[in-house]
Amino acid sequence: MMIVLANASGLSVGALFSAGIIPGLLVGALLMGVNHVLAVKYNFERSEEPFSLKAIKDSAIKSSFALLVPAILVGAVVGGIAGVVEAGALTATISLLVGLFVYRTINVSNCKSAFTRAFRNSASVFIIIAAAGPFSWLLTSLGALGQLEEFLLGYAANPFMFALVLITFIYLLGMVMDSAVNIIVVGPVIVDVMAKAGYPEIQGALVCIVGFLIGSVTPPLGVAYFTSATVSKASLESVAVAMLPYLGALFALMFALVLIPDITMWLPTYLGFIQ
Repeated sequence: MMIVLANASGLSVGALFSAGIIPGLLVGALLMGVNHVLAVKYNFERSEEPFSLKAIKDSAIKSSFALLVPAILVGAVVGGIAGVVEAGALTATISLLVGLFVYRTINVSNCKSAFTRAFRNSASVFIIIAAAGPFSWLLTSLGALGQLEEFLLGYAANPFMFALVLITFIYLLGMVMDSAVNIIVVGPVIVDVMAKAGYPEIQGALVCIVGFLIGSVTPPLGVAYFTSATVSKASLESVAVAMLPYLGALFALMFALVLIPDITMWLPTYLGFIQ
């Protein structure tokens, strides 16, 4: 999604990748914190194995090759070693080799199914992009995107109200439209709105991406919401209620991403992507 929005907004992919590292770590830490609080409160089942640094070390060693894959992808793009296409091809090749010779979890049968799923997923993304183009043109012709920009900029004088209206809009749109469509159609508008309101474009892009990806777990159209309910064999209602603390925490994080630019801008500035 970062690559799609970067291409649509004319932003640096490396800058976006580096800007997303700290927010990504914060999302993970925040969700783990909420999970810990709920686990203690409701006395969830615990592992019989006690916590130890040795267990962390052993797990890190076992997962080191798997963790190498995203590190190579991000490192190659951020470090300027390879472009997005080359980094993707390199990552796919390394993933295949690790699965074949290190973990030995890939054979001819599931390799064939993996390629099939990859082709289908890629085709679905291209179909969404192709359909989103005319839809974006229609909204622009009708003046809807211009009116949206004027509406959001009307709150730019008050940073708190601007953040509240912007995040609420992103959440509501994420509830009824697919995140890929939102990022392609509305993403560039949000980036432009935040730039006109005095925020860096990279920050606006990260707020857009994180917000719309959160929309993938919110009912009634959240794909991950339905998937998690199906996997856990739980009712949609119970899953929706259980998600509320997590969504509340992520809502607060979105406020921090808007109101504190250093969360997204410090690392790309440090790495030289932003002058």
